[in-house]
Amino acid sequence: METQAKVVIIGGGVVGCSILYHLAKKGWSNVVLLERQELTAGSSWHAAGNLFTLTAPGNAAILQKYTIDLYPELEQESGQDCGLHYNSELLIAKDEEEIKTLKIAHGFGLRYGIESEFISNEQAKELAPTLNTDGVMAVLHEKTAGYCDPASVTHAFAKAARQRGANIYRHTPVLETNQRDDGKWDVVTEKGTIIADYVVNAAGLWGREVAALAGIKLPLIPVEHHYLVTEDIPVLVEHDRPHALLSYADANLYMRPEGNGLLIGAYESKCHHWSEHGTPLNFGHELLPDDLGRMEEEFCQAVDLIPSLAEAGIKSVINGPMIFSPDLGPLIGPYPGKPGYFCANGVMTGFNQGGGIGKVLAEWIIDGEPSLDVSFWDVARYGDYAGSRYTKEMTKYWYENRSSRIYPYQTFSVGRPMKTSAIYDRLKEAGAVFGETCGWEDAYWYATTPEEAKENYCYERPKWFDAVGREARATRETAGLFELTSYGKYRFSGPDAVSFLDHLMANAIPKIGKTALCPMLSPQGKVIGDFTITRLAQDSCLVLGSGSMEKIHERWFLENLPDTGVTYENLTQRYAGLHVAGPKARTIVSKLAPNVSFDNADFPFLSGRAMELGSCPEAFVVRVSYTGEAGYEIYMPMEYQRGVFDEIINAGEPHGLQLVGGHALMSLRLEKGFAGWGLELTSDYYPHETALARFVLYSKEDFIGREAALAAKAGGPREVFVQFEIEVDDADAYGGEPIYLNDEQVGYTSSGGFGYCSNTSLALAYLSAESVDVNAAYYIDIIGDKRKARLLTQAPVDPEGHRMRMG
Repeated sequence: METQAKVVIIGGGVVGCSILYHLAKKGWSNVVLLERQELTAGSSWHAAGNLFTLTAPGNAAILQKYTIDLYPELEQESGQDCGLHYNSELLIAKDEEEIKTLKIAHGFGLRYGIESEFISNEQAKELAPTLNTDGVMAVLHEKTAGYCDPASVTHAFAKAARQRGANIYRHTPVLETNQRDDGKWDVVTEKGTIIADYVVNAAGLWGREVAALAGIKLPLIPVEHHYLVTEDIPVLVEHDRPHALLSYADANLYMRPEGNGLLIGAYESKCHHWSEHGTPLNFGHELLPDDLGRMEEEFCQAVDLIPSLAEAGIKSVINGPMIFSPDLGPLIGPYPGKPGYFCANGVMTGFNQGGGIGKVLAEWIIDGEPSLDVSFWDVARYGDYAGSRYTKEMTKYWYENRSSRIYPYQTFSVGRPMKTSAIYDRLKEAGAVFGETCGWEDAYWYATTPEEAKENYCYERPKWFDAVGREARATRETAGLFELTSYGKYRFSGPDAVSFLDHLMANAIPKIGKTALCPMLSPQGKVIGDFTITRLAQDSCLVLGSGSMEKIHERWFLENLPDTGVTYENLTQRYAGLHVAGPKARTIVSKLAPNVSFDNADFPFLSGRAMELGSCPEAFVVRVSYTGEAGYEIYMPMEYQRGVFDEIINAGEPHGLQLVGGHALMSLRLEKGFAGWGLELTSDYYPHETALARFVLYSKEDFIGREAALAAKAGGPREVFVQFEIEVDDADAYGGEPIYLNDEQVGYTSSGGFGYCSNTSLALAYLSAESVDVNAAYYIDIIGDKRKARLLTQAPVDPEGHRMRMG
């Protein structure tokens, strides 16, 4: 066995073998996979192997499509049959809400080249002769779906990787992973120690145990999962064509052919966790005792859909463990604080996603970053709040609701509250209805009646529509008070702090007392951050960013932080945030600091400083506003938030100050055309394609990503960031809706909603560069209906920005 390797992968399931293959495919042959037993041990061998592409978010669909498209190529390269069956899939709707869901999914898939179409019940019967179409109101046909043989695919990856020079060692359990002083890793086994530049934890059911060897605690827990295979069904024996897969979301059911029978799987209505405190080391190719009673409810609905099941015998029952993260999404990427340690854990549908995960992990390791944004699966998306209780409660909920539709703006109470600010009870008493951001309780809106407090989930405008409109208009007319505690907050200080940030950011670091909007780019020139930076002193800067990206951004900061000269502090958990915005904002905030001049000449837009504010001896006050109104963001130690909040309320009462939630903030920023992180801004884009283009200072001689961004800029934009108003009645764009010009799909919305102060339905969007025409007749697909849309040449509210600059 080798004593040195570029990469050691721990785990011989489909994900580990895919990563090995993709590393070798990119030219790294000195890579090793260690498997404690045999390949596919754990979960891979008993997986159903279903393949489908219609999913969210969009980049997950791209990776699943990549995986499915890869398999024929993998068969040819490895010489290993993968048991591929591209039978297509039928998604069944029996009520109007599910029809809407399928219409949205169909439109969403168009962006990614995913072929689907609505077909008649008669056509569905041709593709799936066992199907009972009584009560079926719509069928969406996904053409590229199918299934594979799990063991064959895993071995095909392994064989192709070996052919490219990679090595696999079976029956080689890893005993220790220790980081050396030089940053490399000692991977200790009974057969010897391998010194590796990188370690990849792809240990499947043993992901927790392998992580613990490096001092890492991953939010993972195994869950039991049933499926069964029937005896031969006569109609399938007689059918001379492949039988389509079936998906019935309202019953959490999936079905596919297996020989002349059917494989029936269900995410049961009662989740059963397994081996909560550690996966047994001697577990491998075993199954768990079956308990078909758990599937009774789902199986009855399966019989309604496929009556022949009532008389079909059961050939086999599979009850095997799968290991999940809290949201059932994979945990992938470099683990924060452990240079050279990568995770590829909690992969729920390994044969659907394994190829794509192998691709992006290989890119991340070799190229330094993946080729597309995968922050939705990033191992750093969870903070310390994601402990054992949270993970157990969340996996239970999401397993039991695996196929349930998710509506726009839907919130979930499971696992909450986790983190609350000092004014949580104050906001709750005021009628706040909360959502969650990275574990924090965030006020989404304030209800003044029991009806407004109801979270009625729908694709149309919800019952909180009027309440949010009231808050938005108050902000524009008088003043609104927002809580911003969930924002990412960091302080950099020391003699080299400014030069460090200047290298990290694509805009110039501001002068003392000033504030600047600063994009952060990857080495390949993509946008990976969007920050507000305030220079507090010669050697001190406050950096504010997206709360959802806190740990991901912190990982990047620490990877680039010099050994000396810069002190880094993450203030996110210790500092609270408040924001006062609107025409009366200056008057209100000045009451808390009578010795400070807030006049435009002394405290202009894009400036900030530390000051005594009310009862807080030192708060950071920054004059910026995501609302487009004059505004002041205030950050202070958590223990002072309660007092400052009360003081702002008292100062604002004579001026009509109202509490305002996150939904209104999103409407206000839509009216200004302000981009949002994770919506209009992701690492899929170069800065010149986004609203951040004017904040990149290419004349700076040295910042990360400069040359790559310049090269991309020279080629012109692939897509153009735009704003639309849409002619709709009671439903707005949400994000992902296709945009048409002359019946051709030319773009997609990135976010949308109603502009309460402009009284119009709005969407931010990306169009192909060649399709931008202010005089063109565009249509945007809203829940399956093409609605007229007008391309805007300027924001509908205060396009010149006078209100936030002069207010």
